[in-house]
Amino acid sequence: MTRGTEQRPVWTHKDDERWAAQFELALVYHHNPPKGLADEVLAEVHEIAAEAGRPLREAVGEPDAYADTVAAERISETRRSADGLDGLAAGDRFTAGLVLAGVQAVLFGIVLWASEGFWLTAGWPELTGGALLAVVSVAVSGVLPELRAAARLRAWRIALAAVCVLMVTTAVLFTSIPSGSLVEVPAPALLGVGALLAFAGFRLPDERAGRWFLGRRAAAEPVGDDAWLARLETLLRGRHGYRPSAAARCREEARDHLRASGSGAAEEFGPVEVYAMRLADNPGRTSRSARARLIPAAAMCALSVWCGYDLLTDPEPRSVLFWVKAAALPLATWTWGSTLLEIRSALRHATPKDTAEHYGAK
Repeated sequence: MTRGTEQRPVWTHKDDERWAAQFELALVYHHNPPKGLADEVLAEVHEIAAEAGRPLREAVGEPDAYADTVAAERISETRRSADGLDGLAAGDRFTAGLVLAGVQAVLFGIVLWASEGFWLTAGWPELTGGALLAVVSVAVSGVLPELRAAARLRAWRIALAAVCVLMVTTAVLFTSIPSGSLVEVPAPALLGVGALLAFAGFRLPDERAGRWFLGRRAAAEPVGDDAWLARLETLLRGRHGYRPSAAARCREEARDHLRASGSGAAEEFGPVEVYAMRLADNPGRTSRSARARLIPAAAMCALSVWCGYDLLTDPEPRSVLFWVKAAALPLATWTWGSTLLEIRSALRHATPKDTAEHYGAK
């Protein structure tokens, strides 16, 4: 995960401080800047505002727009072409998934310690199911998004099928298989496992994790026009969220252009990842991003509602876990419900041209 310890400028106005925070958030989470670029730009705008004697919004404009300008002018196309539809670079999703799974394990361990005591009694099915649940959490939040952003669609389908099998197996272990012989596990052990997962996520370099999922063949520039065009189609579908028909149409348009020009793909269009990014940088990006978030948000919202229903139909007011769920579920339901409304609004306001995704070869 990306970390920085550089000293920040001291802002004289509260609005300038808010501007700086919003700018850095937009730059880091939407454009994947090189390490130190955000601090470098903030130092520059601090000097600009001090010389002009005006607030930052008046001196350089709105933070989101300024972040877009900085990204276009000072981040290379090669670096930006590796970013997915979510604005994350290769490896970011996996390391973040490890951290998320670790934090969840730590919180769950604290709740169990408070409600059940120092020693936790469980059978081997529950222990195995808990381990599989951690694997599923990392796979859903880290592995599947990384494979799709790497445009390894076949590996993504295989991993998705494996995750579905793991989810069913986990549910069976928790609900259908008798516990059998019981074992006692200290509650701090769960905290230790969570801490190790989170530490691994923080320490693992994003670039190394990204190389694991990209693979050598995908990382190399395709040789030959057919391989180049095939890679273009998978990049548009996986990394940039195009529908299969739209990605195939872009591939055929590029093929027609090559036939007319008589040039090779690499010579005419340049690196395939950069060209795919240029094609995808169009008004349809907003609707593609919304579509990519729709199914996960709907699934999480449905899960929150189901957990809330289960909590109400079988209440256990004497349990600490009951009150933790009672406090967390309304917030989770509101969060994912709001996300669904935001996605719905983005899709409704998309114009037909935005959703057509029909842009000719450039």
